[in-house]
Amino acid sequence: MISAKPLTYKGNKKMKIMMRLHILYYLCLLVFILTIPKLSTDANILKIVLFLLTIGVFIFLCSYYIVLSFNKKIGAVKKYSNINVGIMCGGIILTLTFGHYIYTKWNSLVVLLTIFIILFIVSNFLNYKIKKIVEDQQFDLMKEVKLFYKMGQALDKTPINNAISKLDYLFYGFCIAVFIAEDIYIFAGAVGVILILSIKYVRAIKSEFLKSGLITVKETNLSIAAYFFFYLFSIVWMMFIPNLSTLLVGAASLLAIKIYIRRIAEKVYEEKNGISK
Repeated sequence: MISAKPLTYKGNKKMKIMMRLHILYYLCLLVFILTIPKLSTDANILKIVLFLLTIGVFIFLCSYYIVLSFNKKIGAVKKYSNINVGIMCGGIILTLTFGHYIYTKWNSLVVLLTIFIILFIVSNFLNYKIKKIVEDQQFDLMKEVKLFYKMGQALDKTPINNAISKLDYLFYGFCIAVFIAEDIYIFAGAVGVILILSIKYVRAIKSEFLKSGLITVKETNLSIAAYFFFYLFSIVWMMFIPNLSTLLVGAASLLAIKIYIRRIAEKVYEEKNGISK
């Protein structure tokens, strides 16, 4: 009698990609840490490349974790995924954002390397747990990606999808402002324009949240307040820490809104697949 394979070929391939991206993420962090003492033009260019690459890989990994966490049959994965994302966020904050400050304070890479080793070990342990659960449940990641994609299509051409897409475009404008703004006044002006242009779409999202019956008034107001707060806080951040870490502050503006949109998406997922809570 032939035993069932833990994963289909395509699902197994997808898991291997996730594991490799995880290693690439920490490799980028390590190289960034090692380049912190170097102040040459080439080193600074390398730091920018590593910063953007790390953020890009982090976003891809989050996409994998989100897909995995939508399946109720492997609910434990959601817990491990959330912890792992939190750890990776910690790595970004401690190394990419405050790495230079920590190095200057201690005049050594020992503290940063110690932080890196701890985060790497814990994160890999969690990734191993996720991989084991997925294999034990004979989870087809490729199939789940397709379901996730179809779920996203269900939100297409809806007011909430249109509004969040416009806010995404405005965030891209924010990213450009971070790169090209020559002084804090130009940057503050750009943020002000972004917030003014956001009002229409933020109101649309607020209306859709309340109509959905899935997001409370308090949660809705919190997500809207967070949106404006983090954009305004990015101006203060840019004044005292004028580097690419400002991008992370701006990105946080959309975090609460997208978390609650995910709740709506989960409901769509459950309805499309006949899953009851």
